Amino acid sequence: MTQSPARCVRLGGLGLALTLGVALAQPAVQRQTVRAGSANVAVTSVRFPAGRYDLSVALAGPRVASNAPLAQIAARSGATCAINGTFLAAYAGQSGEPYGTLVVGGRVLHLGTVGTRLDVLQDGRVRFARDGLRIRGTLDGSGASPNNWYAYNVNQTPSNANYAYLYTPDYGPRLRFVPDVAVIVRNGVVERAVRGEAAQIPADGFVLALAGSEVRQLAGRFTPGRRADYRVEEADGTPLGARFSLGAGPLLVRDGSVVADPSAEGFRQDKILTARGARSAVGFTAAGDLLLVTFPGATIREEAQAMRALGAVNAMNLDGGASSGLVCGGRAVVPGGRQIANALVVRSRR
Repeated sequence: MTQSPARCVRLGGLGLALTLGVALAQPAVQRQTVRAGSANVAVTSVRFPAGRYDLSVALAGPRVASNAPLAQIAARSGATCAINGTFLAAYAGQSGEPYGTLVVGGRVLHLGTVGTRLDVLQDGRVRFARDGLRIRGTLDGSGASPNNWYAYNVNQTPSNANYAYLYTPDYGPRLRFVPDVAVIVRNGVVERAVRGEAAQIPADGFVLALAGSEVRQLAGRFTPGRRADYRVEEADGTPLGARFSLGAGPLLVRDGSVVADPSAEGFRQDKILTARGARSAVGFTAAGDLLLVTFPGATIREEAQAMRALGAVNAMNLDGGASSGLVCGGRAVVPGGRQIANALVVRSRR
């Protein structure tokens, strides 16, 4: 990341690009009441001056579905401050897996299907983008039929009878279910395809798990010895260039205007559409300052209005409810009510 002051270098659609960098003393946490439309909304916020910090995403543990308290994630990652990340399957009997897009250190761990994501690009710039990534695979270097292949998601436990999902070592050492066919790829080469087996996931490769109609569509293409590769693409076919990515949403503020429209981004639950509840958000000011903000009770619309009142010209909602929390300097400023799978973390650079 650069050490120069942050500047907006790309704005368009849902894009925001700016730079982050070098160290500063511990930022101050501020508690205040902000006018949001006709409501007064309580907020807890921390502001990081442009060019003073690195922004990234941290996991709760060694696996994509590992869960831990936010304070533990912050300590484990050496964060100056941390705020809760993407939505997750957090209720009793659920997997603990994330719902939103998750990229850590360039490794794509999961893809979201609704909402907005925050990308930290390889060159250090940051942007908000509408989610909708896809996986495109090749065989022997060719993406033309019949050498092309696809998967619908990464490291997601299946919930239906027809699926084509990828599993990387971040999922665990082996599948935790039995697909119809598991294609094992080691070091970029198809090793074998097995039936009715919870296959091991190679440390230097991946497994493509297939079931139902996807077996007929894809299994026969993966002959042992063929080279197999894939990439994650934007909707326009360009490769995802993110070093870190966190999907949540909806987008709250764009170019200084309140744009919160959760139903247009695919959200269907009342707790996002209309309800008032605990919320968390990330945003950037016109000068490029980073804002991490929590709300003990707000609607999405009120949250968006409050973020704009705090000076955010671009902002996104994060997971909320019992997940909402903020840790700074090793102290739980806003204690979360449950363990979570990942967090947005900020580190001072020395």
